[in-house]
Amino acid sequence: MLSTYLSRDAARRLRHGAPWLRREDIVSMEGTPQPGEPVQLRDEDGSVLGLGDVDLEASAAVRRLGQPDEAVEGLIPRHLRKAFERRGKLVDDPRFCRVVNDDGDGLPGLIVDRYDTHFVVQTLTRAMDARQTEITRALVEVTGAGSVLLRNDTPRRKALGLPSQRAHVLYGTPPRWCRLLEMGARFTVDLTYGLGTGYPYDQRELRRFVGRISQGARVLDACCNVGGLFVHAGLHGAKQILAFDKNGDAADLARENAEANGLLGRATVEKAAPLQVLRALRDTFDLVLLDTPAVASEEEFMEQLRHALRRTRHGGHLIVAGYHPPLALGGFDELVATACEGEARIATRLCRLGLPPDHPTLVGSPGSEYLDAVALEVS
Repeated sequence: MLSTYLSRDAARRLRHGAPWLRREDIVSMEGTPQPGEPVQLRDEDGSVLGLGDVDLEASAAVRRLGQPDEAVEGLIPRHLRKAFERRGKLVDDPRFCRVVNDDGDGLPGLIVDRYDTHFVVQTLTRAMDARQTEITRALVEVTGAGSVLLRNDTPRRKALGLPSQRAHVLYGTPPRWCRLLEMGARFTVDLTYGLGTGYPYDQRELRRFVGRISQGARVLDACCNVGGLFVHAGLHGAKQILAFDKNGDAADLARENAEANGLLGRATVEKAAPLQVLRALRDTFDLVLLDTPAVASEEEFMEQLRHALRRTRHGGHLIVAGYHPPLALGGFDELVATACEGEARIATRLCRLGLPPDHPTLVGSPGSEYLDAVALEVS
């Protein structure tokens, strides 16, 4: 196995939990490792620091893959088993959850979402791209997967300098439309063309909180996707729901999911872009849901947020979710405060809402906590 030698400072950071390092942290390398070929990471004195992936074209050139005493053989199945054991303890229904979350599960650059016997995979490094066959084989061996679908068609790969790939089958016969259960709600999702990997499992804590404040509420959901948030509002007593999504297929699924959960007559779903909706409406609502997965800049986020504040009645609630990128790390709270000040609204933060337990992240890993969300009471 080839070795890559790291500077003293980089070695110290790696020992203290850093999941990745930059190219300038590398002192020297033995040969040129191929994508998917793990290397031994060593300090300048030659002491082994663990296993890693090295890609000199990536901004995170070194990604930690294993501990100093860890063997290369069976690494992916071993980490998969540990990830599954973790979900069995932490998730209400581990049949429907994220089962591998990047560095948080010791497999940097790998995302795996589970829909019962069907698995959707996303690879976010050249090393994991090269391991797609190995990953598929391990999923089948460890989990008995009925199918494995690759979704490397998301904007996140482009942001990382990786080529986009059309969704395609790695194993079995995955359905395009799949049903899932979550916290008492039933959803049909599009695994092949739906947003991300089909369903935003990362919003589970938002959905849980929506259920707590929805009794008797008139609800506006400006970017509903397949209805994950507003369906839970309806199941917990919302009296009227108005929802929109700019993607016609997502709006159709949201309408179907509303009906499947007994919301016929209480929920109206239409096709429209968030800003178009927020600008056009003049009514105010008890609960406004603002998810912003498609915003391209902080300026666009701020515009949507200011309009959402205008649509929230005095004493009403606003739940807003933002993402890094495009939002700067650590800048979410300031943006929310600036929007409230600009609209002359006083907002009380009821709680922060982040990633659920099936999205573990390494402490001290910048960017891994990519979702920021807050529930506000607005007056």
